Amino acid sequence: MLSSHIRLVRLVPTTVRLVHSLIHNPSCSFMDLKALISSLNDFASLSFAESWDNVGLLVEPSPPHTVNTLFLTNDLTEEVMEEALQKKADFILSYHPPIFRPMKRITWKTWKERLVIRALENRIAIYSPHTAYDAAPQGVNNWLAKGLGVCTSRPIHFSKAPNYPTEGTHRVEFNIDHTQEDLDEVISMLKAISDVSVTSFSARTDDEEQTRISLNCSQQALMHVVAFLSQNRQLYQKTEILSLEKPLLLHTGMGRLCTLDESVRWFWEQCSARSRGRPLPHR
Repeated sequence: MLSSHIRLVRLVPTTVRLVHSLIHNPSCSFMDLKALISSLNDFASLSFAESWDNVGLLVEPSPPHTVNTLFLTNDLTEEVMEEALQKKADFILSYHPPIFRPMKRITWKTWKERLVIRALENRIAIYSPHTAYDAAPQGVNNWLAKGLGVCTSRPIHFSKAPNYPTEGTHRVEFNIDHTQEDLDEVISMLKAISDVSVTSFSARTDDEEQTRISLNCSQQALMHVVAFLSQNRQLYQKTEILSLEKPLLLHTGMGRLCTLDESVRWFWEQCSARSRGRPLPHR
């Protein structure tokens, strides 16, 4: 059975529930590191994390690496590492990343370097979710918002989806009013460019039937597409180049803006009554 040692679990309850679902899987007596990382990333994509953050797998023992004991902590200190070693942990999930700034050397000089050394010597993987779990729909921010009582909450800054809605980062569209032979040649040459997908459809411009070419491409492929169009200006007209955006995720993002169902005064009266052990006021 995949075991775990849990520290400070009240700070990351959703992570604990995820780990418990892995622990109590009767078909799983151990888990490959890659499979475990995949499950953690499925719970909250690392793309949700802030750009300044350092999240994901921070220390990886040489493969293959099997996880039998998973250790949870809010902050990985040397004392916590010692406890993880005593528990024979194979994997440490530290909410805050123990490695944040780049390391130019790994020596015994600083405590963070010593953490890396001890992890590698004892074949312990270290993973940090941090702001990815803050932003997740059932993550830390949502959990904190529930402490306000019944309320409606939404992210202050919405996260973007990990992937673009279509292939590529850009869309290029233009019209062709030449022969079918010219059309076939243009489509064939565009399809020969890597990372380009091409579609065509009929369009009417100034009461004239034309063919509209629409293609999606990567940033790198866009340069080749533009170069091709520049060399064949006689074949097309009315070109548009659009930069595609990753869609915003409705319930995912940093911070929470909460609208209380009850007034703030009522909320604080309840908090005050609870702290003093008095009966709760009624509305």
